[in-house]
Amino acid sequence: MEDPRRPRLREPRSDASEAVYTRSADRSVTGRPEDFAALVDLPWTLMRLSGEKAEEMLNSVLTNQVPEENNLGVYALLLNPKGRIQTDLRVLKSAGEVLLVVEPEGAAAAKELLGRYAPFYRIGLEDLSGTEAAWGVIGLYGPRSRELLGGLELAEYESADVTLGGANLLASGVAVPIPGYDLLGPAGALDAAREHLARRGAVPVGLDAYETARVEAGVPRFGSDITPENFPAEAGILDRAVSFEKGCYPGQETVARMHYRGHPNRTLHRFAVEGAAPAGAEILQNGKRVGQVTSVAPLPVNGGMLALGYLSHTADEQGELRAGEATLRPSPSPQ
Repeated sequence: MEDPRRPRLREPRSDASEAVYTRSADRSVTGRPEDFAALVDLPWTLMRLSGEKAEEMLNSVLTNQVPEENNLGVYALLLNPKGRIQTDLRVLKSAGEVLLVVEPEGAAAAKELLGRYAPFYRIGLEDLSGTEAAWGVIGLYGPRSRELLGGLELAEYESADVTLGGANLLASGVAVPIPGYDLLGPAGALDAAREHLARRGAVPVGLDAYETARVEAGVPRFGSDITPENFPAEAGILDRAVSFEKGCYPGQETVARMHYRGHPNRTLHRFAVEGAAPAGAEILQNGKRVGQVTSVAPLPVNGGMLALGYLSHTADEQGELRAGEATLRPSPSPQ
């Protein structure tokens, strides 16, 4: 469901001159889309692995293969032995260090599962978000983001050290849901970078704008659209999160069997919404439950509302779908 070509935090109107849904906490953001760069604080948890066998350990437990290159990372999942997703995460590498970026809802599972294996590989696991100089992430997205980082070109999950406002940070390339960069570092360094980028024209936006772009792109989030009850195939993330060529990992047999021999009983869809359909609402068809809404975009997109949710494989996608007082229509993410 994810496509690195879309969308941006800024969606132009038909005259290509104004934003449709992107706004800061107290005002709409307008201007030409090619001149825009958004700056958003992201609530993710950061962890650091230390030890020579950190990558070896990750390759023994993750669904995806960690690249050998010193500056390339990957998106992957941690599963239980039955193949259900316990958390997703991004692996980033720089200067011999391995960093993990995890949704807050998945942080405890990541610590617990990785902590089981760390002693056998003599690996240290540190929660950087819980330290006195807590680390965090700010996103810099949009057409001007590359210019604001001096023309830095990074592939998705590729990392490089950068200096902004006198502060040293790690920049990671981002393709979805909005092309640009994630900037990682201690709180003080992020404050300096945020001030520097704002002076150069980056526009602070709220998390609602990011969430709207995420839903528009059809990108599931652990804690909302992905829970420990889901299999990877249900969430539409096999292409990005799973390697079918790597060695064994917990839950691999279930993932492979579902991929090659079967099909999931439900799959994640994007919906156009008419009416009020809160996250968690049951999706009904002919009075029968056929799914559930998992995320609703906080802001309208081109005058309409979008949501993500699961549909049973028995549902008729062409038939009427209801959730609360709303009518839902499957709306594939634009390619």
